[in-house]
Amino acid sequence: MRSRRNLLVAALCTAAVVLLAATPQLLGSRVGTALERLDGAHRGWLWLAALFVVVALATWAQAWRSVIRSCGGDVGRADAVARYAIGAAVNTLAPARLGDAVRIALFSRRLEHRERVWTSAGAYTTIGAARAVSVVVLVLGGYALGAVASWPAVAGGVSVALAVAVAVVARRWNPHSHAAHFFDAYRELGRHPRRAAPLFAWTALATAARVGAVAAIVSSLGVRHSLGAALLIVPALDVASLLPLTPGNIGVASGAIVVALHGYGIDAETALTISLGLHAVEAVAGVACGAVGALAVVGRRAPVAVPAGSHAT
Repeated sequence: MRSRRNLLVAALCTAAVVLLAATPQLLGSRVGTALERLDGAHRGWLWLAALFVVVALATWAQAWRSVIRSCGGDVGRADAVARYAIGAAVNTLAPARLGDAVRIALFSRRLEHRERVWTSAGAYTTIGAARAVSVVVLVLGGYALGAVASWPAVAGGVSVALAVAVAVVARRWNPHSHAAHFFDAYRELGRHPRRAAPLFAWTALATAARVGAVAAIVSSLGVRHSLGAALLIVPALDVASLLPLTPGNIGVASGAIVVALHGYGIDAETALTISLGLHAVEAVAGVACGAVGALAVVGRRAPVAVPAGSHAT
């Protein structure tokens, strides 16, 4: 019943997105004008943005793979991309970041013990802590440009320090309860800090790819200083993801981008166009990759045991 309810909610939200895409005037004249401007965007930059989105998706999947492997899981590179991509497609079509829950469930299947869901959920928070490091770097870049305040960097630094403290303490723990497995990733990375290097490396590459995607979207509209704008937009999107109210978080994300670019001298209409362009590219790439990933995961069958004495024909 819960699965049916979630599917119904996802279907209704998808129908709403399709309706608004077909009749943008329902959202007001600004959205309609923004979509008209997006129609005139340079196609080459949009294709480059889509490529960066796919690269970001693949590198985030490798970050998941590195954490799951550190916890004793067995997942290949292509398999990790397929599982992560399915979550990206779900996040595009459903609210409340249900795709993250799907990722936790899918990656937990590559672990062998009974409390694997707890371990996978803890891995998700570990990746979030690594992501905070990249966000702090971007915020510091925006602060150097004089366009953002320093408090987001302080908040991100506190989050990272807290995660490191948990890892240091957790390395002495032994799992004796269900919830204790939530700290499996922290415990393993605390005991073997070198295993954290691939996580931070893949996270940095994924963040750089997303910055590249945003910069390409900005450039497609002929806006100057696209890299500087991207350094402001990506942290704003990460903050906006804390309130996932709509499929793809399109409304909240658009507001965050408008606010982030206001201090950079970019008008609200252009910022809205950038937001819609980014959402469109990420949605198409995410759904396409998710569909391929679903085929790869569902199509993978366990080997069939052949009875002794029989011969395959």
